[in-house]
Amino acid sequence: MEVEAATRRFHLWLRGLRGLRRELRAARWADDPAQLGSLVGRFVAHVECYTAARAEMDPVWTLSAPWASPVERGAAYWLAGWRPTTLVHLLYTESGRRFEAQLPDLLLGVSSGNLGDLSPSQLAQIDDLQRRTVAEEDGLSREMALVQEGHGAVAAGGEVDVDGIVGRVRGVLGRADALRLRTVKRAVEILEPAQAAELLVAAADMEIGFREFGLKYSSARSD
Repeated sequence: MEVEAATRRFHLWLRGLRGLRRELRAARWADDPAQLGSLVGRFVAHVECYTAARAEMDPVWTLSAPWASPVERGAAYWLAGWRPTTLVHLLYTESGRRFEAQLPDLLLGVSSGNLGDLSPSQLAQIDDLQRRTVAEEDGLSREMALVQEGHGAVAAGGEVDVDGIVGRVRGVLGRADALRLRTVKRAVEILEPAQAAELLVAAADMEIGFREFGLKYSSARSD
């Protein structure tokens, strides 16, 4: 029953993500920073709500992610979700793509206000975010490796401390989810509302696109 409930929760979250992506796409070109700021806030709250829900789940089910396709679990997931640095890499990619497309305008002094028009201060903050996030990712990866290698798995009586192992897994996954959420929040803080909207649309495109590809691939392999 718990797996079924967790699967329903994931599908509800994904449906909400699709809706927010649609709203952000419709509003990101409008000259209304307040509306964009509100939508960006709702997007972050949506991620935060799902993060809180995951914290209540059995960590073993969270790590195995039975609601995800094999492609998602095998090719995209790090500690039961996307690597936080993926968002930073996506930000750099989207910024570079837009910068190249609008370079002639920028040389003429025409500012676009989108991700291709990041200021030196913003770039410095993004670089700092990337360095800090990589360091935290590495620490969590090492911690999970110790759990998987069985460090501290044997109790005083010589028996495997299952509860202790599950507790350590819960702790690592909780910190990984917290890092994902902090990375989203910090990226949004650095960016202007229109820029944040572009990044979040791209992030939703990636999440939903990989999901659809994984399901399509699994379906083709089973035929």
